[in-house]
Amino acid sequence: MHQLRVFTKVYEHKSITKAAEELFLTQPAVSIQLKRLQEQFEIPMTEIIGRQLHITEFGERIAQTCYKVLEEAEAINQPV
Repeated sequence: MHQLRVFTKVYEHKSITKAAEELFLTQPAVSIQLKRLQEQFEIPMTEIIGRQLHITEFGERIAQTCYKVLEEAEAINQPV
C-alpha cells in the first residue's frame, strides 16, 4: 500500500522531490519505493526526458488503479 501511495504522489506532482516533500520522506526513499513498484511490471511507468519525469501511458493506467485500490482500502477500514 505504501508503494501505491508513493506512486500516486509522484504521479500527481510529476516529481520525486515534490512527492518526497509532501510525504515527509527523503528523495532516495521515494525513488526506492518507485523502483520496487516498477519491478513488478515489465512495462515502464515513468521515463526521464531531459531532466523531467514523465508518466507513461502504462503509468497513467497504473495510477488510476492505485487510486481505486487505495479508495477501497480506506472504505474497508471505515467502521460500519
